[in-house]
This record gives sequence, C-alpha cells and structure tokens, in this order.
Amino acid sequence: KALSQVLFLTPHLPAFFLRHRLRSHVLEIRHLDRAMLRLGLGQLSEEELKAACYLRGLNSTHLGMSECRAWLEQWLGLSCKLQASEASLLANSMVLLSLNYVRAKE
Repeated sequence: KALSQVLFLTPHLPAFFLRHRLRSHVLEIRHLDRAMLRLGLGQLSEEELKAACYLRGLNSTHLGMSECRAWLEQWLGLSCKLQASEASLLANSMVLLSLNYVRAKE
C-alpha cells in the first residue's frame, strides 16, 4: 500500500494503465540506480540516502545513514544486474526487500 502511494498508483485506474505506469516507474528507478552506482553512495547526503530508500519502498525514517547505505548497496546489487525486460522482477523485489529488511520492522 505504501509503495503504491510512492509510485502514484491507485486501484481506481484501469489495469492496463496501472501496469504501464508501474513499468515506467520501475524503469526510471533502474536508470537512477545505474547513475547512483556510477556516482557512488558516499557522495549522497543523509537526506538523499533516505529519499533514495523511500523511493524504492523502504521506510527509512528510523534508519541511520549506515543502515540506509547498506540497504541501498543491497538494492543496487540486484537492480543493476537485471535487464529492462525483468522490470516485473524488480518491482517484486522492491516489496520483498523493503518488507524483509530486519531493521525497518523495529
């Protein structure tokens, strides 16, 4: 539900439109991930790290910089290995990685 709000997806839209919008958002995040990997996570401020986590579905309000950086490193490791044709896998990974992050549940 929270991820739907981040990606501006509402259940009131037709399924075709939701799929198109979700794929578009996921591919945009994939492009941002590749740019972030080239830049390096060390170049990001704490606010930028938290915003990057939030955009990828992780509630980072109670996380420190090192935890956000560790989660983003894990995320980038997956995201940058996937092809554009595997956008649905990346979308599912957003949910799985954010829900299963141990520190985020506390």
